[in-house]
Amino acid sequence: MIEIRAPKPGAEKFIKRFETEYAPHIERGLSPEEAKEKIKLSLERIRKEVESTPEFQSEVTYHGSSITLSDISNILSQAVQVALEEGVDAAVRFILSTGNPHLIDMLHDILIERFFEALVQSGKIKLIK
Repeated sequence: MIEIRAPKPGAEKFIKRFETEYAPHIERGLSPEEAKEKIKLSLERIRKEVESTPEFQSEVTYHGSSITLSDISNILSQAVQVALEEGVDAAVRFILSTGNPHLIDMLHDILIERFFEALVQSGKIKLIK
C-alpha cells in the first residue's frame, strides 16, 4: 500500500502554482515525461523571477569553483529542505547566494523528481500511459 503524505508548505505552494499554470494539461492527464517537463518549465520560470529581482542583482557574485563534492551535497540538501519548507523561490535564492550558479541545474533535477512525486501523490496530476 502506498503511503500518502501531506505535502510540506513549500511543496504545497509549488503544487498550487503548477495547477494554475497547467490546468488544461492536468485535466487531460500527463505522461510522466510530460509532467516532469512541465515541472522543469515551472522551476525555470521561478528561477528567472528570482534572478530578475533587485536583491538578486545586487547580492550575487561568482566566487570561483573551490567547492568540494561534500559541499555540493550539503548545499543541495539544504536547498531541497528550503524548497519543501519555504518554497522554490527561497531555495533558488539560497542556491544563488552561494555564488555558484551551476548548482541551480542540479537543484532543478532534484526538485523535478520531488515535485513530480508530490503532484502524483496529491492527485493533482493523473498519469497516462
